[in-house]
Amino acid sequence: MKKILIVEDDYDIGEIVEMTLSTEYQVLVKRDSERLTEVLKQYVPDVILMDNHVGRKDAKEMIEEINSGGFNLTVPIVLFSAHNDIEAIAAQIGATGYLAKPFNLDDLHQCVSSILLSAEQQQYSNR
Repeated sequence: MKKILIVEDDYDIGEIVEMTLSTEYQVLVKRDSERLTEVLKQYVPDVILMDNHVGRKDAKEMIEEINSGGFNLTVPIVLFSAHNDIEAIAAQIGATGYLAKPFNLDDLHQCVSSILLSAEQQQYSNR
């Protein structure tokens, strides 16, 4: 079963995303931005869904922290936010994809499944 890490401090959004995706994937919700590298040592996800701001950190800071923690992050990251320029922010930080809040659950499913399929195809072609 594919693993998804959700980094989201809004409790309701985290719960809804977790409930929606847990029927098809193993899901872990991290409700703060602290000690992400420790979580990634224990739980290696196939995709990360990350809010643009979690606590006092933005997504760019969280990704930099992960990378400086000895991880060579090759896991696809989907950035989600209500920020009106989320597409540009996602491109600037090198996110694989983005979802603008509010998003519908069908779009969430479609985004995750297409990113996982793309990652699988890329792994297959690298063999």
